[in-house]
Amino acid sequence: MSDDSTDHGVSRRRYLTAAGAVGAAGLAGCSGGSGGGDGNTGGATTGSSDGGGIGGTVTVFSGPQYQDAGMAKALHEAGVPDSITIELTRPPQESGGKQQQLRTAIDAESADPDLVLTDNGWTIPFIARGDLVNLEAEMSDEFISRVREEGVESMIQTGTHPETGDLYSVPAFPDYPTIQYRKDLFKAAGYSEDDFSTWRTDPPSWSEFTQAVSEAKQNGDADYGHVWQGNNYVGLACCTFNEYLTSMGGAFFGGQENLFGPVGDRPVTIGDEKAIDGIEAAVDIIHGGGQAPMDISGVSPLEVAGWIEPDTKSIFENGNAVTQRNWTYAIGGGASAFEGTDMEMDVMPLPKGPNGSWHAQGGWILSMNPYSDNKESAKEVIRAWWSDSFLKHQFDAANFMPPKPSLYSYVQESATYGPYFEALQFSTQNLIPRPTTSVWPNQRKIIATEVNAALRQEKSATEAATAMQEQLSAIEKQASG
Repeated sequence: MSDDSTDHGVSRRRYLTAAGAVGAAGLAGCSGGSGGGDGNTGGATTGSSDGGGIGGTVTVFSGPQYQDAGMAKALHEAGVPDSITIELTRPPQESGGKQQQLRTAIDAESADPDLVLTDNGWTIPFIARGDLVNLEAEMSDEFISRVREEGVESMIQTGTHPETGDLYSVPAFPDYPTIQYRKDLFKAAGYSEDDFSTWRTDPPSWSEFTQAVSEAKQNGDADYGHVWQGNNYVGLACCTFNEYLTSMGGAFFGGQENLFGPVGDRPVTIGDEKAIDGIEAAVDIIHGGGQAPMDISGVSPLEVAGWIEPDTKSIFENGNAVTQRNWTYAIGGGASAFEGTDMEMDVMPLPKGPNGSWHAQGGWILSMNPYSDNKESAKEVIRAWWSDSFLKHQFDAANFMPPKPSLYSYVQESATYGPYFEALQFSTQNLIPRPTTSVWPNQRKIIATEVNAALRQEKSATEAATAMQEQLSAIEKQASG
């Protein structure tokens, strides 16, 4: 696999053509209705217009953004028969908690939930174990072909069996992070529209960024400088630390060409000097101290070591942080929260290190529980979910970007996301995937634990890196037999 590859050998150039060419790959709360009646392109097809004996309740393990947002109505308008009741449930907010709850349900052979939104970073192990339904064996060739042809390619791959090539999951929405910031505070510190314009396509270095945040905080009313997600959880390993690590030139397994294997036959390089630099950069942005090779000011509170996405989103939307690192769906929340206030929001890509500016590749895909006792009705929901009308409603109501490049013009026209086109486009062109393999679930726990200990200064960066090197190497050796 070359450096131009993403998940499971997907061409990075092909992914960026699909996911980033339009650039506004944000998840927005833009204007518009429910998006019903989208015509034939990407529309849902059902077994019969009156339900044909299909009915009952389909439970969807989704999230808070899907509740009280007209999602069930939009699915019915997209083709789900009225005989089917759709129940959208609220699982844990944190990705690892969602994974564990699904794991528990599968192990118990529970019929609920019928459908589940799974993180594209941990779906493959479920697929490989046979813990999700093979949609290719259950749904029409026409529908499967449409999903493959219309969907963002990298997301198709994260829902595909790594050996058989069968499709098990349908893309729900892609995502990646940006820096959202209070432009009003930077203005008060002396920064201009020229600076903001430059940052959209040429982000500042970590040194320049932290210096600017420090100045903006000193001259403003925010309680915190830069807030991000440093809790001991899945997001630290896959995403926030991965971004520091890659920007500083470090890697888990020697480079992107080894992210997806071969397990046991690839170098473990998390103990190398540049990987230690990545840990030190994350530590310095909290504590200062000059451990990293770049001059990074301490502009993040120690509390980030206990925060996940909803925490920082709430803090920023309340105006209590100068900047936040969060996924693109948070842009819509910030824009809405700042409306009618003296606060102004803008967006830039993540700061750059010696190896550039890198953004974790995220997103969620729709899968089916093999123990569901209402599979036929669940398939009707999947078909409707893939319709243009529902994906537009999902974007309008929940700020989740549609997983079809053909709909990106709809996103680009958004009053909320359109102004940030250049920054969003830059971010899509600099994505770093996580090393999703059969051993990643165990490895990520080690990474999150050790990096979090370094953030809390319970271990030095070198001690944390050494521990990761030893434990990840042991897992690789054991997996290779």
